[in-house]
Amino acid sequence: MRKLLYLLASAAVMAGGCSEKKETPAGEGCGTIRIACEADATIDAAAAMAAVQGATRAAAKPDGKDFTLRIRGENFDKSWATVAAYNAEETAYSFPEGRYTITVTYGDPEAEGADKPYYAGATEVEVAARRTSTAQITATIGNSQTLVRATESFKKYYNNAEFTVTTGAGGIFTFRPCDEAEAEAVWVQAGKPLTLKGTARGQSQDGTSEGPLYTFTPEPLEAARPATRHIFTLDAKKAGSATLTVTLGEGYTETVELDVELNDEATE
Repeated sequence: MRKLLYLLASAAVMAGGCSEKKETPAGEGCGTIRIACEADATIDAAAAMAAVQGATRAAAKPDGKDFTLRIRGENFDKSWATVAAYNAEETAYSFPEGRYTITVTYGDPEAEGADKPYYAGATEVEVAARRTSTAQITATIGNSQTLVRATESFKKYYNNAEFTVTTGAGGIFTFRPCDEAEAEAVWVQAGKPLTLKGTARGQSQDGTSEGPLYTFTPEPLEAARPATRHIFTLDAKKAGSATLTVTLGEGYTETVELDVELNDEATE
């Protein structure tokens, strides 16, 4: 009877396939996967130019070991809180031969605001028996940025400007482009529309009272592009007029005339 029980137990172990326990080596037909992850903080050429001009900071670049990790294959789907956590137990996992999809992410794709970059990357590896396959992943930025600026000409005719960018996800971000210190670009969801609107004061007629209040009609942008800084630049050639230039990296620039309405009730 003891011999029969021993044979049944041995058969059960063999049927289990490749072991996930560290003390058990990879079985016949199994291999291991090594993860090498890095972040690419590139946004676009316009963003790089802005950084050179000191207008805004570059995107934060997380350490590749801090990315969340997911490995999927036939009859296998497991996630780790970080790549570092997986690497700490790398030899504990052996994978049956076959193709696996490796996905890494950092941040929240739906989060909007300052210092909220979202990175994602994926690759596939083929696991071979008694071999170590390296998954080399470069994660890129998956969300977008937006920023509102004003030219010196605009500031000549207007002051106390306050503009908001409303995102398709419901976020509302306020910019005061006539202030001396330019605001930081904010992160917004990619693929969602952006709408710019705002107000500004004209120059005072007597040098003591506030100038007339002007309202700038909303200007929509259909959809924010991933890994792109969307720059709204306000300009003016004379009082009571304005133009808006929308810059999306180096591949798209559009200038439109803005409708400017004088708010008589707010004039002091």
